[in-house]
Amino acid sequence: MVRPKVGEARREAILAAFEACVVRKGFAETTLADVAEAAGQPRPLVRYFIGNRADMVGALIDRLLERGEAHLDALKAMDGGGDLETTLDLLWARVFEDATTNVVTMELWHLSLRDEALRARLAAIYRRMIFEIVGLLAPGGDRLAEVEDRVFASVSMAFGAAFFRHLGLAPPSPERLRALARELLTAARSDAPFQSGVTP
Repeated sequence: MVRPKVGEARREAILAAFEACVVRKGFAETTLADVAEAAGQPRPLVRYFIGNRADMVGALIDRLLERGEAHLDALKAMDGGGDLETTLDLLWARVFEDATTNVVTMELWHLSLRDEALRARLAAIYRRMIFEIVGLLAPGGDRLAEVEDRVFASVSMAFGAAFFRHLGLAPPSPERLRALARELLTAARSDAPFQSGVTP
């Protein structure tokens, strides 16, 4: 039997190799042989530590979920965890700024068009992110639906900007885009209605 630390290290190396292959070739073109070569492991060991392709996809989703939870946990642990700028940094500079995670996520979304279980898992990840950010910005507020809408819009903006960046499109002013997200979230924390001071 493999010692747990050695097994975890190999599993992590194989997942990192799988992720790199997906970024380079996409899910459709990545084979178990590609992963084995990238990990520097024999193919049977890849199957032993990770399993089949579906198991690898599931493990990769778990890996992305762990990353997202680590970001959220770090945000909660900070002084003033519901601080607006820190929340914006979470969305714009951490979660959706990592090119590798973005490409893998886009590949997963593409796969989810034909896989209902995968679609449900991905939706749960984003639902949880929105729930956690709402909890940080407006714990116990009576305007919960409005706050959720504003956080949803901010997450959508950050995700959309990351997707467009992958296509080679950039906003004329990334600072102005972030300012719009800040205004949305500022309004979520106060009783003031959202009124954008940013001109189109």
